[in-house]
Formats: sequence, structure tokens, C-alpha cells
Amino acid sequence: MAKLKGSTFLAQTFLKADVGAIFFVPTFLYPTLVELGGTGVRRVLCHAEKAAAYMADGYSQAAGKPGIVITQGGPGAVNLASGFGDPWQSGSSVIGLTSLIPVTRYRRNSYQEVYVDFRPVTKYDAEVRSLDRLPDILGQAFREATTGATGPAHLYVAGGIEAEEIETPEFMEPRYTRYPAFRPQADERDVEAAARRLREAQRPVIVAGRGAIRSGAWAEVTALAEKFHIPVATSLGGKGSIDEKHPLAIGVVGSYRRPATNTVVGKADLVLFVGSHVGGAIVNMRECPPWGTPIIHIDIDPAQPGKNYPDVTPLIGDARAVLQQMLEATDKAPADAHAAWIAEAQATIRDWWAKENAHVTADAAPIRPERLAVELVKAVPNDTIVVVDTGYAAAWGGAFMDLPAGKNFLACEGSMGWSFPAAIGAKCGAPERPVVTWVGDGGFWCHLPELETAVRYGIKVVTVVMNNHALVFDTHLLQHFWSGSAHIDELSEFRDVDFGAVAREMGAYGVRVTDPRNISSAIQKALAAEGPAVIDFVIDHEAIAPVAVLAGQASRAR
Repeated sequence: MAKLKGSTFLAQTFLKADVGAIFFVPTFLYPTLVELGGTGVRRVLCHAEKAAAYMADGYSQAAGKPGIVITQGGPGAVNLASGFGDPWQSGSSVIGLTSLIPVTRYRRNSYQEVYVDFRPVTKYDAEVRSLDRLPDILGQAFREATTGATGPAHLYVAGGIEAEEIETPEFMEPRYTRYPAFRPQADERDVEAAARRLREAQRPVIVAGRGAIRSGAWAEVTALAEKFHIPVATSLGGKGSIDEKHPLAIGVVGSYRRPATNTVVGKADLVLFVGSHVGGAIVNMRECPPWGTPIIHIDIDPAQPGKNYPDVTPLIGDARAVLQQMLEATDKAPADAHAAWIAEAQATIRDWWAKENAHVTADAAPIRPERLAVELVKAVPNDTIVVVDTGYAAAWGGAFMDLPAGKNFLACEGSMGWSFPAAIGAKCGAPERPVVTWVGDGGFWCHLPELETAVRYGIKVVTVVMNNHALVFDTHLLQHFWSGSAHIDELSEFRDVDFGAVAREMGAYGVRVTDPRNISSAIQKALAAEGPAVIDFVIDHEAIAPVAVLAGQASRAR
């Protein structure tokens, strides 16, 4: 019978799974990586394991298939595990492989013998101690990553098995190389009950989450909203579930939000959540909608509906498949259905934009982030993927970027600095699309060495740095709660560094922009650059983002 080396089996598995890039930090699985040379698989050597995990995360979200990250064990595994927190919370299909101490050296004070438990941040965590188990365990990792509520998987793989041989191993089924691998439908009785509640509601709202994007359900979200005349909000990760210029679109709800959207959702008498785990940041600690509001909850995970709101009709299944059921099970609402409610919602959003107009059009320096966000959307092509960091970056991007429907907006789940390496991964996953990072200077500092990675491989990502030389969210929190305390600036302020100059020193295109009238031209030049580009926008240090925790201070600062 034919035999394959372990390294050859792994290389062929990645090729059969249509893996376009592998993100790694040495020195594990080198024989496999060598065999992949010349195959078209991009082998991306990263500076740090955490950044490599974020690249695999961005790759997965952009490509719609698992992202692969490889690191050594010990300290490498420690770093990798910390990078799995964000994909775990977002449900991203990342598969990590790290080295395992050979059994002959186990518990003998071997070099770098440190063990990390990946179970808290993975759907599936297993050990491969012999080559004969690699095919089925690796196959299971792909199954776990691409089915149900998707999420990361991790394998500890014993060193040395690449040199061993295995007889005619079975490769995983092609179904599990993309997600969603299955599209289960909801129980018809639940669909009928949900349709009845939807017909009876007077002030319904749809809130679409990451699951709608992961399922590719933006056409169905829009169709259901149009059929029933329902305003549509999204979570931050659900941006793109509807064209945000659509008359029924009302923006991002939650803690990092458009305040007017919270107002509308807070008045709803029924909320249909689509592919959302209804976490605290999405409902602003159960304020929008308020506790007790009737809920219809579409989710592929049966444990989610009812977790945060008691009056719920669960629809368990794939978001797109269940929305199609809803569309087929119901007649079109009358043309004037919810007319007054829609008019009220639209007026609330219009009034908010009117209040923000002075900042959106401000010509003063330093640059207002509101203007930067709006002009960025105007300057980039419609198929651009915008990768957004956490904190103020998330709030500015969520509230002020009106984007087309589709997979156009990748949002961080809370790990500061995630956006830049995730954008590098996203560009590897969707090389034909422009990719823009939206990050503060605090976030950009976190993984700055990976700019060299982007330059080395010619990964053309445009990074927009909102530079106020501070962790300015923290600055404003400190001023809000501890105003007058001595030297509080030491807790959140940085030196002013020109990241455009830093980028040029590292071989990238780089420029600093201080005049808001130059925003559009700077973005156009960065998009036209031959390689990665960094635009250092000097923004207003006093600009307070629309985050719920600072809502009172933000209104006073305007």
C-alpha cells in the first residue's frame, strides 16, 4: 500500500482544503511548510504568535474558511492562547497547531516545557500523539470550526510525527473546508409562532448580528425588512447585514453605537435578533431593548435564545435558511404597515445626523474623527473591507461609516490592536479586494512589528491611524470619574509619534495628515501605493466617541 510521510499528509490536507495562507512563528512543522513551497499557499512568517492568531482570524472572516496558525509549544502556546480570545468571542473559524513535548521527555524539565489549556478559548482542543490519529483528529478540528456555532479549534501535535509514515490516510470531506458547512432549518411550528408575533407587532425592529454576516444572509435580512416594513439595526459585528443607506437601516445598536439607534430599539415592542448572542455590548446591558421586551431569536446555537431575555420565541438554525423560511411562511404586509413607526425611526436617525453635521463637516485642525470616518467611506471602493479596532475606533466606525450590504466590516471583539494583523490576514483571504485598517495609535502600537511582515510579503493593506497620542478613551474616563486628581495624564498619554515616518523607515508608504481638507486625497494616494500604506491622521484629542459609558460627557463636549 502507498505510504505518506506525516509532513506530506499535512501539506496535501491543506492543499485539498484550499488553504490560501498559513500564519506561523517558528519552529514547528517546518517539513510541512517546506513541502508547501511553490504550491501557491502563502507561508506568512509573523513576529509574534498573538498577531499570527489575529491574522488567521481576519483571513477566516474574509475568506469564509478556516484560518490556519502554527506555532511552537511552551511560550509560543502561551502567546497563541491569548490570541484565541478574540476569535473565540466572535466565533471565528481559526485552527491552531502547536508542538507537543515528545512522550519520552514528558515531565522531565524539558526546555520550554510549559502547558497551556486552550479549552476556555476553543470549541475543540485535542492532542495528536501518534501519526495514525492525525487524519481523524485534524478532520474533527475542521468539522468543529465550520459547523454549528463556528469557532476556533486547537491541536497539540507531537514533534517528530512528520517524519513518520502512514498508509493511504483518508482526507477530510470537502464540506468542512468552508462555513457554514450545514444550513439547518428551524422547526416549522416555531416559524409559524414567530411569524404570528411579527404580524401582530406595532413597533418591531430587526437587530442583525455576526451570524447574519457569517451566514451570508444580508439579502434575506433586507427582504424580510422590506416585506414587513421593519427598521433594521445591527450589532457592530453585524454591520453589512443591510445596506446602511437603505431607508429602513438605522445603524449600530449597543454600547459602541449610534445613540439614536439605541433610542429606536428601546421603543420597540418586538425585537427580532438574527444571528446574535445578544451580549451586553449589543443590548447595552439590557437597556435596548429593555428587560421584558418580546423577542424572536434566530440562532444556530440552541443555548442562546432566552439567555438574556425571558419572553422569547426561538428559531434554531442557520440565519439565512431560517430567514428564507420566514419569508416563505408569511404574506407581504400592507403598504402602509408600520408607517408611523418607520417615520418616527427615520426622523430620530435624521435628527442625530443633523446634530453631528458640524463635526462631520468641520474644517478645523486637529481633524474630527466623525469627518474622517465619513470621508473614508466616500474615498474607498464599494468592495473595500474595513477592519476596525476596539474602543473609540469601534464607536467612531460603527456610528459614522455607512457601508453597503455584504462582508465589508470586520469588527474586533475587544482585543486592542487586533485590527492591524487581522487586516493583513483579511487581505490574504480576499486578495482581490481593498482592505483598510481603522485603528487608534494605542491599538497600532500593539502589533507595529507586523508592518514589516506586510512589507516583506507585499501585502497591500492601507492603515488609517487616528493619532491623538493617547489611549484617549481611558483619558476621557479618567477625566470623567477622577477629574482634578494629580498627574492622571500619566495613566493614558503617549509621546506624539509620526507613524507615517515610522512606516517609511520600515519600507511602507507613509504620510502624516493634519488638514481635514486633505483626507480624501491622502486615502486615494495610499490606495494607489504599490505596497502597504500607513496614513497618520492627527485627530482631536478632545473628541469623545459615541460610547454609552460616556454618553453624558459626550453631550456636554459637543
